[in-house]
Amino acid sequence: MNVQNSLNTDLGLSLSAMLPKIPGLDLESLLKFTIEPNDTQAILDVQKTMLLAPQRSRMITWTQDAVEKNENFMKLFNERYIPELPTNLELIDCPEFSLGRAIGKHLISNNIQLDFSGFDLCMFYLKDMNILTYLAIRGIRTHDIVHSVLGLGVTPIDEYAVASFTLAQFRSPYHMVLVSSGYIHTAFYQPEEIPKFLNTIHKFYNLGLNSEFILGYRFEDNLDKPLSEVRKELGLPLDL
Repeated sequence: MNVQNSLNTDLGLSLSAMLPKIPGLDLESLLKFTIEPNDTQAILDVQKTMLLAPQRSRMITWTQDAVEKNENFMKLFNERYIPELPTNLELIDCPEFSLGRAIGKHLISNNIQLDFSGFDLCMFYLKDMNILTYLAIRGIRTHDIVHSVLGLGVTPIDEYAVASFTLAQFRSPYHMVLVSSGYIHTAFYQPEEIPKFLNTIHKFYNLGLNSEFILGYRFEDNLDKPLSEVRKELGLPLDL
C-alpha cells in the first residue's frame, strides 16, 4: 500500500469512529470498500453484518418476493444446489468461446479464483439455510461468473455495474449499499469518470430489469456451452 492509500485508509478508519451507528451496517467496512472497491473482505463483512440487521425483515420484503417468484431459482434452492466449483485450469480447458473458457480467462488474468479461498464465508453457510441465505451463497459463488457473462472486468466501475445489475434483479438493500458507495468513490477518487459511472450503472440496471434471473441459471452445468448461447438464454445482448 502506498503512502497516499495508507493516509486514505487511516482517515477513513478515524472518521468511522465519529459516525452515527446504523443497526446492521458495518460502517468501518463500508468505508474501506468505498476507498478500495476491490477489498473483497471489506464487502463480505458489510454483507455479513447486514444479514444480522435488526430491521432485516423490512429490508428483505421485496427481495424475498422477487426470489420466490422465480421458478428456476426456487428449484436450485429446493435441491440445495451447491456443486463443486471448477478450478481455473479446468475452466481454461473448456472449448474456445465457451462460458467456461471466458470465466477462466477472467479469473486467470485477474489472479482470482471462484472459491474465495482465504476469506471468511462461514456466516453464509448456516445449518438452517433459508431462501435468502442461499441467495447470498449463490451470489458469492457466481460473482465472477456474472462478471464474465456481463463482459465486465474488475475496475471499480465494473464492480458497480455488477451491483447495479443485481440490484435491478431482486431489489437487494445490500446491492443498494454497494451502488451508493460507488457515487462517493467516483466523486472523490475518479471524478473524471462521473459520466461513465452514471451511464454504466444506468445501462446495467436496465439490463438487469429486462433479463432473466441470473442466479437461477445453472452456470456450473453449462461451462462447455458457447457464451453467446448462455447470454441468449438469459435474455442478454450477445455483444456485451
